[in-house]
Amino acid sequence: MTDPNTAENPAARHARLAPVDTAADALFVYGTLRFDRILAALLGRVPPGTPATAPGWRTAALAGRPYPGLVPSAGHTAAGLLLTGLSGTEWRALDDFEDDAYELRRLAAERGPAVGQGLPAADGRTANSLAAIGRIWTYVWTAPGEVAAEDWSADVFAARRLAGYAARLEAAAAAARHRGGRPEH
Repeated sequence: MTDPNTAENPAARHARLAPVDTAADALFVYGTLRFDRILAALLGRVPPGTPATAPGWRTAALAGRPYPGLVPSAGHTAAGLLLTGLSGTEWRALDDFEDDAYELRRLAAERGPAVGQGLPAADGRTANSLAAIGRIWTYVWTAPGEVAAEDWSADVFAARRLAGYAARLEAAAAAARHRGGRPEH
């Protein structure tokens, strides 16, 4: 029997992407995918990103993992970016990056304050030019036993773990290019 999460069965592995309109939809990223170096390692480029928040969600630290999980939490708001302009190939690469403890779900996110005030996002666009975004998706953590009480900190990750984590992904991406595959966490 073929494992649906292996390279032998790519259609089944990417079944969770079926409802995504890769031409119009955005991906809300809240953890390691907020960092340009990580995106470049995985995609070979840094797609447009706009500051955004997700009310009712928390970016939780995960036991024994350097990356976070997005979990529902009343009274909290998770900060992140909306990635737009992703190709179908890039959606699949990011889906490969996320392990089975994540579930792809639609999300009600809000654009960050700088964009909402008409100031340009990092890619030069303003809130008005972002009106064409379709649905917003994110990867939600589904293994409650691994969720820590504390929040994950992008600043702490950047200071303590980004360089090593990115170097491992870059090395894995280089090796995967030689094999024709994708890097993993």
